[in-house]
Amino acid sequence: MNLTKLSSYNYDLPKELIAQTAYNPADECKLLYCKDWEIKDLIFKDILDFLDENHILFFNNSKVVKARITGDVEINGDLGDNIKFYMIDEKGNKRECKNCEILFLKKVEWNTFEALVRPGKKFKVWRKFDINGYIFEVVDFTKEWRLIKLHSDEDIFDVLEKLWQMPLPPYISYSKEKETPYQPVQAKKEGSVAAPTASLHFTKELFKKLEEKWVWKLESTLHIGMWTFKTVDVEDITDYDIHSETVEIPLDIFKKLGEAKEQWKKVVAVGTTWTRILESLPYLWVEVGRNSEEIGRNLFFKELAKDISDEEVKKFIASKPVISNGTISFDTKLYIYPWFKYKLVDKLITNFHLPKSSLLMLVAAFMWYENMMKAYKHAVENKYRFFSFGDAMFIENI
Repeated sequence: MNLTKLSSYNYDLPKELIAQTAYNPADECKLLYCKDWEIKDLIFKDILDFLDENHILFFNNSKVVKARITGDVEINGDLGDNIKFYMIDEKGNKRECKNCEILFLKKVEWNTFEALVRPGKKFKVWRKFDINGYIFEVVDFTKEWRLIKLHSDEDIFDVLEKLWQMPLPPYISYSKEKETPYQPVQAKKEGSVAAPTASLHFTKELFKKLEEKWVWKLESTLHIGMWTFKTVDVEDITDYDIHSETVEIPLDIFKKLGEAKEQWKKVVAVGTTWTRILESLPYLWVEVGRNSEEIGRNLFFKELAKDISDEEVKKFIASKPVISNGTISFDTKLYIYPWFKYKLVDKLITNFHLPKSSLLMLVAAFMWYENMMKAYKHAVENKYRFFSFGDAMFIENI
C-alpha cells in the first residue's frame, strides 16, 4: 500500500450513513473506542470512563457565524421573503439579484471580510449591494474570493446574526432548526464558518461530570473555514497545498503544557482543529521564542523543537505571530499525514471524516493507517453515522 497516493484514502460510504440531523441528546450518540487493534462500540458519554484528573481536554471555542446569504428565496428557506437582495449599478439604480450569493469566509479588519460569491461576474470591484437596507461593497478580489466591506456602524457579526444563515456543510440539507445543534456549547468567539464537530457531542451535563472528576479543560480559538470540506486534489498527497487557518492561543500555553507533561498528564485533543493547534506549537515556539526570553527558556518545548528546521517553521507558521493582550495570533499551515511524528497529542476525540480529505490523513497518522481503515470498515458495517452530525471516535495513541 502506497500511503502517498490519494486513492489509499478512499472508502465506500452508503449515502444513508451521512447524518442529516444531530443526535439528541448529543452525548448519547455512538462512540467507537480505538486502541491499537482493539475497538469497542460504546455511547459517547462512556468517555467518562477513560478520563480523570490525569487528562487535559483541549477545546476549540470558536463560534460558528451565520455566514451565508442568498437572493434565491427557495434556497433561503426559512428567511423567505424577508430578505431583499439588490444590486446597485453605477447610477445608483437597484435591481433584484435573485441568484446572488455571498459566503463569509474570514473577517479581515473592521467590517471588511473575505467571501466567496456567485455569480462572480456580478461582484465587480466597487459594485455595491443592498441587503435589507445594509450596504455591502466589493473592494478587492482574487480568483477565489472577494473582499467585501459593510458600510455600517454595526459590527459585521451582529449584522450576520440578524439576516444571514448558518452555512451547514454541503452534504447536509439546510433547515433553521439544524442551526442550534451545529453550535458547540463552549462556543465564544465568532469567526468559524464550520463547526469544530467533535465538540458537538459535549453537553453542559457532561461538562459538569468532567469537572467532578477533576479533568482539566483548556480552550483556544481556531476559526474554521469552508476549506475544511475540501478533499485533497492531487494524487501524490505530499504535493498538496493545504489551507491555512487562523489561531489565537493564550500566551501561557507553553508554560501550562510543559508543566502538565512534567506531571505525566495526558493531552486529549477534542477534534482535528485542536490537534492542528497543538502540533503547531513546537514550530510556533521556535518562531516566537527567538524574540521572547520568557517563552524561549521553556525547557520542555526546547527539547521538542531540537530537530525542527527553520524551513519547517516557515512552511507551517504561515503568518508572523502577533502577541497582544496575553494571546498569540498566527496562521497555521501544518499538514499532518502518515509519517508525521506527533509531539503533544496523546489521545484524540474526532468524528468520521470525508474520503480523500486531509482530516482523514491526520487520523491515519495518529492511529496508523491499517488501524484506521479497520475502524472505518467496522463503523460502516455497524451503521455508525458519518460526518458533522455523525458519531464519534475516541482514539488512544499506541
